[in-house]
Formats: sequence, C-alpha cells, structure tokens
Amino acid sequence: MTPALWKSAANALLEANLQLTRGSFTLDVRLTLAPGEVLALLGPNGSGKSTVLDLLAGLAAPDVGTVTIDGAVLTAPGRFVAPERRAIGLLGQDALLFPHLSARANVAFALRVGDAQLNASLARKEADRWLDRVGLKDFGDSLPRALSGGQQQRVALARALAAGPRVLLLDEPMAALDAETAPFMRQLIREQLAETGTSAIIVTHDIVDAVVLANRVAVLHDGALIDQGTTAEVLAAPRNPFVAALAGVNLVVGTVQNGAIVAPDGRIFWVRPADAGDLDSTGPGAAVFRPASVVVHTEQPRHASPRNVWSARVTAIEPGSGGVRLRTSGDPEVIAELTPAAVADLGLQLGSTVWLSVKATEVSAYRR
Repeated sequence: MTPALWKSAANALLEANLQLTRGSFTLDVRLTLAPGEVLALLGPNGSGKSTVLDLLAGLAAPDVGTVTIDGAVLTAPGRFVAPERRAIGLLGQDALLFPHLSARANVAFALRVGDAQLNASLARKEADRWLDRVGLKDFGDSLPRALSGGQQQRVALARALAAGPRVLLLDEPMAALDAETAPFMRQLIREQLAETGTSAIIVTHDIVDAVVLANRVAVLHDGALIDQGTTAEVLAAPRNPFVAALAGVNLVVGTVQNGAIVAPDGRIFWVRPADAGDLDSTGPGAAVFRPASVVVHTEQPRHASPRNVWSARVTAIEPGSGGVRLRTSGDPEVIAELTPAAVADLGLQLGSTVWLSVKATEVSAYRR
C-alpha cells in the first residue's frame, strides 16, 4: 500500500486497519472516518468493498487488524465486540424488514432493543416521528408486502437511524431502486445524515452517489486502497483504469450562484431546470455532464441554442470507449467525445483553439 494513501486523523471517529485472506484474495485496508463525515467506498466488483463493511459491522473478523470508534476497541487480537453492541448500523440493497411487523413496529424494534431501550409506548411514538421524517407518516400500520421497494428502503433507513448509530454503513442502497425512486432516496439519505450528524460509509458503483452524499472518496482495487481524497481530487487524476472509467463524466465542483454552478476559473455552467430550483442560495455545488453532451466548434457559434458556450485549447486527443476523447483546457478541464471522422473533419490538433457548448438540459447539478 502506498503510505501516502493512509491518512490518520487525530479527531477520527472510526479507525480501521484490516487484513484478511480468503483463497487467492487478500484484503489490506486502512481507513479513517471523522465525526459527521461521509466516505464513498468505490471499486470494481470483487475489490473487497462489501467485505470491508462486514468487518466494520462485526459480521466477519479479520485475520489481523483493529477497529475502533472514539478509541473504544471493537476488533483487536483477543477482543471482538458483537455486531449488536457496536453502534454501527448497516443498510443494504435489501431492506430486510421483518415481514410480519408493520412499518411502525419495524422501526420501534430498533428503539426497544438498541441503546435507547424505550418502552413499547415511547418506541411507537418515536417510530412514528421517524416515519414522518422519511415521508411515510400515513404508512405506520402497513406491512412490508404492501409497500413499494422505495418505501421499504425508507422504512429501513428510518429503522437504521432510529437506533442512533455512531456510524451507518450503506451497501449500495439505491441499486435495487428504479430511476425515479433512486434520486429521492439519495436526497433523503443526504438530508437525514446531515440532520443527525451521523458518520457514514457508502459502497456504490454510481458516481452520483459520491457527488451527492460523500465528503471524501476511497477507491479499492484487488483488496487494496489505491486512491483517496475529495471527489474532485480523485476523479481529476485517475490512478488506474477503473477510476478512469468511473470518471466518464465531466465533474465541475464549484460555487452555486443564481441557479448555476460557477467553476474555479469563473466559467458559468447553467443547469437543467429540475436542478436549478434547488440552487437558489450560494454555497458549494457540483455540475455533472457527459462528454458526449459536449459539442465542439472551430469558430464561436453565433446562433447556438446552448446557454453554456466557452473557448478552450485542445490539450490531448485520446482513444475513448466509443470514439475519440478530446481534453480541453480550463479549471477543471472538460472532456468531449467525438467520432474519429468528426475529429478529422474539424482538423483538430494539440493546441487547437475550439469553442465548446453544452445544453443546460444536459447538465445535472447538486449541492455539496
């Protein structure tokens, strides 16, 4: 492991040093998590992401290693605290609700058996409060089979947070949701983590989860931590093919201003109307758009409909997954995807000055 990738912190809430060998697979990972921080754990299938969560939650034990929360030792040689006593919650793709219990009773269960140890009456009242927070105020009496997949995940989130975990582990909680439900659930998780101050680690294959939810990203590959940093840092300079593939979007981390995202170099990125309404006050934000959405011109477009138009220089011409990737100057750089024929027709070379345009409807935006 590269020493620079191990960043200990004096104020760390959770620290883990985990080593595990299963057959030909070896996991060797060190992680820290600060109070209130959300860490996105990224990596290809089989890299060890879910294994890390199992070791943190106490569902498995490492061959060698330690897990501590606020200095309290949960895992160490000769010591292993049971999962239910770790103050660590786990929410996965499957809500895993008790099928014979109502939504209210599912949430109340966590309040009765967890640290709160509430009596039945108080647990029911608190469960109703949590169901209201996740938008299910009128579904307290419903059994899981009467709820949609998204509603079940909301109940599961309420149950996980009601237990008052110091750390919440999220194992691809949006993966089983449809395209309409996933954004709502993502925003709900973001809001609830922020409101409760709960630290979290989210395993995901979706870069949008990292952009919307996480303060920091760590990348696993073949059981080893190969990169970590802010989302912008990790995606701006990919260290391996997986991260490069993951960075298959243009990401602009900047400042929210008048319904748009202002890049570090001053470029203004207007965004789709559905997102602009959430950008009504200043603060950190991010814009995301596909390289294929970037149109390349050799002269300034005079009558183009896109609101986002700017000039840049060609800094690299590279092979891409579906054609040619054109890297252009700026902070951050913007990548355009063209066909080989288009590159030849435009006569593009390194150093060429080009004009780029992107329709606002192609740009998604998120608060950071």
